[in-house]
Amino acid sequence: MSKKILEFREGEPSTLFRFLQFAAKKRPELLEIEHHPVYSEALLKGADAALFSFEQARALYPSLQVLPAQVRMLECFDLSMPEGDKWYPRLLLYDALRKVLVEEARDLDIRMPAFIVGEGEYLRTAAAVCTELGFREIYLMGENITQLHREARILSRGNLGIKFIVLAVEELTIQAISASLIINTGQLPPDSELLTDLSYFNFMTNGGYAFDCHLGNLQSELMDEAKQAELRALFPKNMLRALVEIVFEKLKQSELVNTSELQGWIDQFQAENSSSV
Repeated sequence: MSKKILEFREGEPSTLFRFLQFAAKKRPELLEIEHHPVYSEALLKGADAALFSFEQARALYPSLQVLPAQVRMLECFDLSMPEGDKWYPRLLLYDALRKVLVEEARDLDIRMPAFIVGEGEYLRTAAAVCTELGFREIYLMGENITQLHREARILSRGNLGIKFIVLAVEELTIQAISASLIINTGQLPPDSELLTDLSYFNFMTNGGYAFDCHLGNLQSELMDEAKQAELRALFPKNMLRALVEIVFEKLKQSELVNTSELQGWIDQFQAENSSSV
């Protein structure tokens, strides 16, 4: 029996949603997919899961009556699923980030700092994953310094003893820091100054990990540069796969799609969406 997944997001559907559409065309018996620009509780009837953009979730957050600890701590969610007659918010992004790092970066040196690039809920969630993995010093970097200080305050509430250090983009290339991990959480257009600055990787230790988790960068020029710098690169398709595996697991469909079939779908989707947003 197929599972019904909704997405509430203004504008174009997310890359994850478009991949699930792609999978539904391959295997119609798996999924029924609907995209809606505006949230309505009435639309949830008969659905098995609902994906939310962080913008949509931000508007709904104050009205939520039940908040799991993780959602409450990070003040965001991107997934909701029914339990009995109630829907509960979840943070799919957190689970997927953690899954990739635990499975693909087993020898990550948590004694060294981590860099998180981006803003808002994406950056906040990635930083929280790093705290769970054991990092004690985490640099938050982006173009909106005021916003980054807000993220640092939110993160510090539930992470006593961990340093969250805000770093302006223009200060990146002059840092005398050796980090073992950098996670990019934002869109990086090919001509962006941020992409250029990050591509030096002079702040990374030899053999460190670079992870571009933003699905708008499916081809990830940044990770190509990371490989040139002899870093171990984790591409957005690693993130896409983790997201899909978790969705199938939560919908109890994992056994219906084998590993090689899913990887084949991801490779084909990537080839057909070289400029995904």
